[in-house]
Amino acid sequence: MKKIIALIIFVSANLVSSGQCSTVSVQVSSSDTSYVQLYHAGFFNIPSGFANICEWEVTTFSGEIIYQDTTSGTAFEQGLVLFDHSVPITDSMKATIVITNDIEGIICKMNDTLYWEEKEVLPGSFIGNWAVLSSNGGVEEEITSSNEVATDAKNIKLFPSPVHDYFQIEGDQDIYSFNILDFNGRILETYDNIYRREKVDVSYFPSGMYFIQFRDRNYRIAGVKKIIRI
Repeated sequence: MKKIIALIIFVSANLVSSGQCSTVSVQVSSSDTSYVQLYHAGFFNIPSGFANICEWEVTTFSGEIIYQDTTSGTAFEQGLVLFDHSVPITDSMKATIVITNDIEGIICKMNDTLYWEEKEVLPGSFIGNWAVLSSNGGVEEEITSSNEVATDAKNIKLFPSPVHDYFQIEGDQDIYSFNILDFNGRILETYDNIYRREKVDVSYFPSGMYFIQFRDRNYRIAGVKKIIRI
């Protein structure tokens, strides 16, 4: 029988507005002997969390890779992964999550140990689950150069800046797909197959800050750029 660890997430308005890397940690949301579901709350706890690009890696302590993935998108698209494994419950695993947020200019890195924890629920009766050893918060690094951002959008430039009635894209691709989001991360427009230097009309948008969320061929988020319309 699979055992489930209840995961309770409480997010206050203050946390959303002032969240930071140190409030994000590796969590186990569900597990059994041969599978683990991991979770992080970076979508909520890091400002502009919708722009997070998350790299996951789980290894044995001898360095064997058990699971790797890159996620982005909504809270659970980017923050929840599930993998099967054959690590015996007498061993442990290393879990690493690296969150890159180009808008905030930060890289948030979390490391923890997964181990098999057994608890006595009745005299002589035990249940076990994979658990995290420390639940330490993430360590934040600043992005000091666009070359450090591991996204397909790292070479993209938007002009003019600030924007009046339209903006154009300059980069090393001929065609781009992207969403335009407002300051709260709500998608306002979606564009497919926009050519480099083609004019994108934003004349009907109110003045303010907007985010251009680029998508790759598999419709995953490839990077985010910011524009100011005046």
